[in-house]
Amino acid sequence: MARSSFSITMDRSQLDAAVEVSINRQMPFVISKALNDTAKNARDALRTAMPQYFDRPTPYTMNSLRITYATKSSPIATVGYKDESYKGTPATKYLLPEVEGGNRNVKRMEQSLRRIGVLPIDMYLVPGSAAKLDQYGNVSRGQIVQTLAYLQAFGEQGYRANTTAKRRDRLARGIKGARGYSYFVLVRREGKLLPGIYLRQHYGSDPRIAHLAYGAAKPVFIFVNTPRYPKRFPFDDIVNTTVEEKLAANAAAAFALAMSTSR
Repeated sequence: MARSSFSITMDRSQLDAAVEVSINRQMPFVISKALNDTAKNARDALRTAMPQYFDRPTPYTMNSLRITYATKSSPIATVGYKDESYKGTPATKYLLPEVEGGNRNVKRMEQSLRRIGVLPIDMYLVPGSAAKLDQYGNVSRGQIVQTLAYLQAFGEQGYRANTTAKRRDRLARGIKGARGYSYFVLVRREGKLLPGIYLRQHYGSDPRIAHLAYGAAKPVFIFVNTPRYPKRFPFDDIVNTTVEEKLAANAAAAFALAMSTSR
């Protein structure tokens, strides 16, 4: 007696509908994970590229990037610079001009010196030959503090934006500091000396030696006109390239993960 046979059929439309429902349920997860993984890839690519465009970037600069992560309800991930800082200068202040070009922002030291009238309102600081640079090529924190302290830039109240003639004369004569050092300020060029903040060392207490010729002084900071930066760091190009290279693969990996863990 022949074995009976059975035929099994299924309504394809029902299967398609079930698959579509399952996929649609997972898509918010897939999209947000793909975007977040790609944002991490972009951040890593930017960090890798920084030393190629910046001279000895500090750890603060290397860690200045921030990701705003996508969520299932808000499928947008962004990569940018931190715009706040508990101490120091926010990364957006000094890195965005490197990305977009344009004028350099005013630094805190420059703000302090402008407030007491030492630095003209339209001038900026660049290191001079007497500047002590740290391992990253920046003027050392200790020398900045010492300079500001000697020029009475800490806690000053009541100084006008423009220095009085009396105070300007005193700054030009020099403010004596510890260990035989003094600072003086030139608001205008004198001979070969450019406007700036100068350091000189006094040898002994002989008044004939105490005020050395300007030629014996060395500049700690030089006053310059507004520095303009060309576009230097190709932030957008690096991010766009990363998106083109990684987004599709990240989406496929996120979809596979979603399907393997779905219930």
